[in-house]
Amino acid sequence: MNQLELLSPAGDLEIFKAVVNAGADAVYFGGDLFGARAYAKNFSIEEAKAAIDYAHIHGAKAYLTVNTLLKNTEIEKNLYEYLRKYVENGIDAFIVQDMGVFSFIRNYFPNTHIHVSTQMSTCTEFGAKLLSDMGASRVVTAREISLEEISDIHKTCPDLEIESFVHGALCVCYSGQCLMSSMIGGRSGNRGRCAQPCRLPYEAYMDGNHINKKGSFILSPKDFCTIEQLPEMIEAGVMSFKIEGRMKQLEYATGVVSVYRHYLDEYIYRGARNYSVKEEDIQKLLDFGNRSGFTNLYLTKHNGPEMMTFEAPSHTKKESSPVDYSEKKIKVDCTVSALLGKEFSIVFTDSEGRVGAFTGGEVQPAQKKAATKEDIERAVSGLGNTSFEIDHLNIDYDDGIFLPVSMIKNARRSAIMNLENSIMNSKTPTVNEFQELPSKKNFTSSNNCFVTVSTAEQLKAVAEFDFVNRVAVPQKLFEEAYGLLNGKEIYIYLPIVLRKDYKHKINIDERAAGVIAASMDELGLLSDMGYPKENIILDHRIYTFNNRSLDFFEQHGYTYNCIPYELSLKELNHRNNQNSQMIVYSRIPMMVTANCTVKNTVGCRKNNDTITFVDRKNQNMIVSCNCDYCYNVIYNSKKYIAFDMKNQLDNLGVKEYRIDFTVESAKETKNVLEGFNTVFNKNGSFELDEDFTRGHLKRGVE
Repeated sequence: MNQLELLSPAGDLEIFKAVVNAGADAVYFGGDLFGARAYAKNFSIEEAKAAIDYAHIHGAKAYLTVNTLLKNTEIEKNLYEYLRKYVENGIDAFIVQDMGVFSFIRNYFPNTHIHVSTQMSTCTEFGAKLLSDMGASRVVTAREISLEEISDIHKTCPDLEIESFVHGALCVCYSGQCLMSSMIGGRSGNRGRCAQPCRLPYEAYMDGNHINKKGSFILSPKDFCTIEQLPEMIEAGVMSFKIEGRMKQLEYATGVVSVYRHYLDEYIYRGARNYSVKEEDIQKLLDFGNRSGFTNLYLTKHNGPEMMTFEAPSHTKKESSPVDYSEKKIKVDCTVSALLGKEFSIVFTDSEGRVGAFTGGEVQPAQKKAATKEDIERAVSGLGNTSFEIDHLNIDYDDGIFLPVSMIKNARRSAIMNLENSIMNSKTPTVNEFQELPSKKNFTSSNNCFVTVSTAEQLKAVAEFDFVNRVAVPQKLFEEAYGLLNGKEIYIYLPIVLRKDYKHKINIDERAAGVIAASMDELGLLSDMGYPKENIILDHRIYTFNNRSLDFFEQHGYTYNCIPYELSLKELNHRNNQNSQMIVYSRIPMMVTANCTVKNTVGCRKNNDTITFVDRKNQNMIVSCNCDYCYNVIYNSKKYIAFDMKNQLDNLGVKEYRIDFTVESAKETKNVLEGFNTVFNKNGSFELDEDFTRGHLKRGVE
């Protein structure tokens, strides 16, 4: 078993030092760029160096969050120098979401560890193995997965470190799949600027009936707390236990760390049989801060109403006993040699055998008052303002020697400084020379039309249009599509999220032209099946935000992709789009949730229901229940359409244009396809008879 690690967040240097002293084995924090908490205080490079040094001296590790999606200009102009400073200052690992950043680190800093962020929504052993094979040393699992699913990952990838959240706030959406804040207010969660619209009230209606009788906060989960399940998590294979909260206060961070430290040690020293959590310690955790109580439901169940707040999710906390986070001194052994006619020396040695030594001038005979052993001991032991304290002191000295106190103190300071350097510089990082990617190639966009459908009604409507070149359908519609579409290329659109209980459903008909894969889990499963990579389309949910990510996937055999929603036209002009689909019509999927609003309100019906959310501004969002794979998708209130931007889109050089049908009727489906034909094939114009959005094509995200 890997050594267990308690991993704490830190929003500033004071909290960083405090949580190390409260018992954290490792600390994650954000720098001033590319972290998923853009509105947190975050660390300057000087503060980060001090934090990393402090961690290493105290036997802890430091991880930097680089867990956002990056644009081409950010990667090519800023990323190398930014990461290089952290690598040279000894950072232990980077936490990463973007596969372009992933490949960048592998290329330029090859012996720096990469932890794949929970933003990658890794749910299965297939995704974990794929990421491990690509060079990840650790996977941070999706918050939604169970102990059984974690165990499957560990059994398949025994050498891959597994990090899982154990305490703190829960997102209702699978991490990395949320576009709600981005589309509603322009603050992208994938860029570290989430405005948390999930914590707002929504009214839910099904078949015209108001269904959220328990309360309006139907997208707000309670806080996660797994203190009672630590033994089961350890036995499932979790190695790193992650506390959420880089924007929380010092009292919260140190308090939660201290409780989890106590119980991890209880398990380590006493085992699972004697493991028992005191009620008073659970109360402590509640007092440090909670959002309408705690839940641990995901560890054993897929979803359930008992984990939602339903009422206003105020984060409550109470006065609690202060936690001792005074500095825990590092014990060292000290050897002093003060022999007449020989060089004076001081040597400090820590528990791992690392040495800090200083050798001074030749020891002279005393002319007046001689130095005593007590004089030497007092001068050497003055380590009060350092991180060390002497455990064993050995002084080898001669009587009648001249040894000024100032000389001993200076030698002590130099030896301690050398010990610190020995601890902090125990690893030599590899830094390769940066090479900028060549600029994008210029192509002209094709007017080929690729359509995805969700229902049989939509499929029948699409069959009437000859200009549609390729069609993607859910697996359950493939047989009907094959008989209806008269030789068109038919792809299978895999589910948005793949979980353990549903992976047996994935069977690719050999007559299919290919598949659309929506996650790294599905890419891993397809690889395990031996499915040809050239027949796989990377959905927009497998983010190819920049050319580094495109190159990385191409190097691994994946050349066909779909452009993500959050890039602007200006940014797309810097992207290599020749193997990319460009979505020009859809209902933008803003959230994908393991929790089901129908189950949480009226009870599970397994009926693939469609319901409606109404927000504070009276906007209607359609929610589709996918009961075949047990998740909900929340769609934007406005349709996304870019037909009127055809001239600008033509300059992007895309492989084909794509239309996604989700909740449309047959009539709506036909209207959209007729509009596409008019604009893209006949150079005419098309106007939608309702309010719509162009997404981020014009405004982009920060």
